[in-house]
Amino acid sequence: MNRIWTLAAVLVAIVLGGCGEQKVPDGTVLSVFYSSETRGKIEGCGCKKNGGGISKRSAKLEAARAEDPNVIYCDAGNFLSGTPEVNSSEGKIIVQAYDLMGATAVNVSERELALGLDVFKQCRKDATFNFVSANVRFDGSLIADQYVIKKIKGARVAFVGLCGTLDVMRIDSTKLPAGATIDDPMTAARLLLPGLNEKSDLLFVLSTCGDQTDSLIAKEFPFVNAVIGGRSFRANEDSPWQIGDSRIVRAQRDGRTMGRLDFQFGQDNKISRVVSSKINMETSDPTDDKMVGLIRQFVPNFVDNPQDGVRIKSAGDTPHG
Repeated sequence: MNRIWTLAAVLVAIVLGGCGEQKVPDGTVLSVFYSSETRGKIEGCGCKKNGGGISKRSAKLEAARAEDPNVIYCDAGNFLSGTPEVNSSEGKIIVQAYDLMGATAVNVSERELALGLDVFKQCRKDATFNFVSANVRFDGSLIADQYVIKKIKGARVAFVGLCGTLDVMRIDSTKLPAGATIDDPMTAARLLLPGLNEKSDLLFVLSTCGDQTDSLIAKEFPFVNAVIGGRSFRANEDSPWQIGDSRIVRAQRDGRTMGRLDFQFGQDNKISRVVSSKINMETSDPTDDKMVGLIRQFVPNFVDNPQDGVRIKSAGDTPHG
């Protein structure tokens, strides 16, 4: 009889324990790094300020993870193609580079499909990160998971992918293969986001929908912590547009900067503080030699953020003054 009562007590404890909402410890800080519209760029521009370059980006992430191994990195989309080197590798350079940088989630837009559906499928298979899309279809079926939820420092962190429609893409819409269609992003958001609010402690929308739609998302869904977007020349890493408690952010195109958002949890799983900052990548900043080595497997004469006007050097090239 005692065994029966003991077992019953254990079962009751399990049931009651499961009913309580899990709390993220007070003071927990989650750091989210992001990039926007990198368009397959792997080299820096050689500029004295905001030179960018994927080896610089990787070094910045590596340094941040030396302080906090749980740093998150995500991308708003349009990263998988756009340069001859990346295109000729069928996206393999960028997939391996994002794996090395420990990416968590990336949005699917036209440049993810520009090399063809078969290439996209192979890249998705090879990647250790998640491709997300709630509104890109091929022959009527969604081509990636609508969202992904990761448990980080006890917090449930959700990423949703939304792509802008053809009118927002304009000329870039020609990069979509036949059979690809884009659902209205607001319709997709209304079907998906309310349910995710109950399943997550932090909710991010990765978007190439443009300024107007991103603003509508923030206004209609105030529980979205940030809309990390592209399709805009107006980078605002250190001064997000804010609608209620939702922030709308973009990093500079072509990987010339990253953005960073630090979310601190207070009581009852509520965000008590948000810090926004811009991550510059100068030519004088450290380089990740592992990333340079990876790129040189595909481009043997790759030059990291050159200042001589030459981007990717071929054998026999001479520098330009």
